[in-house]
Amino acid sequence: MGMGWKTDIDENVRSGLVELLILQLLAEEDMYGYRIKQELKLRTSDTFIMKEGSLYGPLYRMYNRGLISAHKEQVGEKRIRNYYHIEPAGEEYLAYGKKEMERVFRGVKELMNWQKKQK
Repeated sequence: MGMGWKTDIDENVRSGLVELLILQLLAEEDMYGYRIKQELKLRTSDTFIMKEGSLYGPLYRMYNRGLISAHKEQVGEKRIRNYYHIEPAGEEYLAYGKKEMERVFRGVKELMNWQKKQK
């Protein structure tokens, strides 16, 4: 069996988590895409390194669901940055997601340690 399964696990585990992590960052302050990418990498000790463009899928999904909004700001003469902002629905989603994530991780940890307890 090849190592293709590694990618499947990585993508399944990360896709839901990345939305919560982005919302957590936006709960602190509005951020533009590249900054979100940098903060994810830095604050997760390189666990979440987003490839160029892969950040925009989760951002668009959350935007379409009304969890975040976006506004443009001019930077210098010619550059315009798209800043993302967490909306009340996003704050609610984040609060629920954090509780659910803790519950899931607790359950996973219990299962992973199950054999040790049974012996």
